[in-house]
Amino acid sequence: MKIVDQIVAGGNTANMRAIDLSKAYDKVNHFGLFIRLMKRNILELLLNLIENLVSDCYACVKWNVCWSSEFVIQFGVRQSSVLSPFLFAIYL
Repeated sequence: MKIVDQIVAGGNTANMRAIDLSKAYDKVNHFGLFIRLMKRNILELLLNLIENLVSDCYACVKWNVCWSSEFVIQFGVRQSSVLSPFLFAIYL
């Protein structure tokens, strides 16, 4: 906030924006991510590992004691993975 204080002390106004990225991990397009990774010339082996990590993931919903049918997760990166913030940063 020192920068804002300096701007305001100089008699100017400061406009700030906040971005809520809480749902952003769920919006990552897998193919877009792969293209961005290929443009960075990462090793093919590493690209294959990342592709296996994010592709062909299945989930289901549990409500009380009932389970839904499985469905394919077509977008997003795993929120519990330590690699996800890195992949998300590359995607952006």
